[in-house]
Amino acid sequence: MKWNKLEVKPLPIEEQTEHSYKTMWVGPVPEIDEEVLVTVPSCRGGFVDTYTDTWMEFDNGVGFEYTDDNIIYWMKMPKYNGELEDLQKEK
Repeated sequence: MKWNKLEVKPLPIEEQTEHSYKTMWVGPVPEIDEEVLVTVPSCRGGFVDTYTDTWMEFDNGVGFEYTDDNIIYWMKMPKYNGELEDLQKEK
């Protein structure tokens, strides 16, 4: 599994219009309504504990439902691959 870095960057002035966005997301984004693992840099260094959030479409664009930081790291949710069943058989 790989962490994806997502940043909010200002749009260049020439790309801004009266009704357009002033910022854009830079980096790979999840699918709309996809729940992913999220972490953000801590102001004290390091990162906050990992939690889940959902990439959503809003009236004014797209973003995470609960995370509103300028730098976000996200990762797809791991899929269960049966490893617990193997442990159960060993008992």
